[in-house]
Amino acid sequence: METSKLNQTITFFKEISLMMYGFGDSHEPNPETVCLVESIVLRQLRTIIEESIKYWDGKMLTGENLIFLLRHNKIKMQRLIKYLHNKILKNKLKRLQSNSETVDLDEIPKNNLLEFIEELDETGEFMDTSYVDEVKLRREIRADRITQALDEEKYLEFHKARCTSFKNANGDLKHLKLWVDPENLIAFNQDALDILSYYAFQTVAEIVDYALLVRADTKSTTDPFKHLQGSYYSSVMFNGTPRFEGLDLDYSSVHLNQPPISVNEIKEVMRRLHTPQAGKLNFGIKFPNTHYLFAL
Repeated sequence: METSKLNQTITFFKEISLMMYGFGDSHEPNPETVCLVESIVLRQLRTIIEESIKYWDGKMLTGENLIFLLRHNKIKMQRLIKYLHNKILKNKLKRLQSNSETVDLDEIPKNNLLEFIEELDETGEFMDTSYVDEVKLRREIRADRITQALDEEKYLEFHKARCTSFKNANGDLKHLKLWVDPENLIAFNQDALDILSYYAFQTVAEIVDYALLVRADTKSTTDPFKHLQGSYYSSVMFNGTPRFEGLDLDYSSVHLNQPPISVNEIKEVMRRLHTPQAGKLNFGIKFPNTHYLFAL
């Protein structure tokens, strides 16, 4: 009973609302939509933990256990590597600013998680830093278009939203731990909680990405198969290049004069996520257990 009550008091509603705004939703996201997104993120995090437990030692869930789940997704592994690199560089800059030690900013970032990824990287593809992350680039372009329509005050609000994460102001992840594991059944090391917070952040980002694609779909009149269930983006919205790659979407209009992402748009994203066969020739190939997890 006590853990149940404790779990009810933990929510990331405010943080997820800000994240959705930062990723391109209205500056005042629909509360019902935020609640739905929060429930999806929590459910997916717990599923990720269940998958990672298959590879742990039964004592401590580590960052390596969680990263191992990414071994079949080169693009998302490369994105995680850039996140780890940036985190190391930020820590170096903090130490440099505090004058606590001499820091070599040109040194190649490395820690135990990056060393683990190198061990997984048999072909060298994961550590290829020359890769251009098109998904992240599209998010940055969307953010840039939104900022062009903001005054200074609203820009600062938008910047704050873009910096929001699942960590508290002190960088603590204890609330995330209690959120995903209220009964304290699993011991997480700090790396595992950090990777879990990264997966949570990416889950919110991808949900917003695909909700905006669903919205663009409803406005498209160029698809003769539009009336067919799951026709548009059912196969490529999670795995490839959008059909209308050259379409120059004005994402600033989402912020300025369009309604916030709706519950139905999120439900449509989830429908397509769980029924990818509607638009994919899979030739009988069985989908991996993690195909429906945004972060993986």
